[in-house]
Amino acid sequence: MARYFFNMQSEPDLDGTEFDSDKDAKCAAVQFAGSLLAHEPGLISASDSWRLEVADEGGTIIYALTVAANDVPPGRPSFAT
Repeated sequence: MARYFFNMQSEPDLDGTEFDSDKDAKCAAVQFAGSLLAHEPGLISASDSWRLEVADEGGTIIYALTVAANDVPPGRPSFAT
């Protein structure tokens, strides 16, 4: 097992979490980000972005998840049309 760190710009992960593989750490990062944003939607606002980085024990970033929100002008067609 290796230790991975889920770092946010405002809050570095000082403890880390052990996972069997990079893939397991990436999956956990997506779940963590979804849960965090569901409970704290104020982390991202219109015309803003939020980023979560997954680093290995050596500090190398192996994965980054960026969520962006953008205001859309009225009348712009959607993908559904």
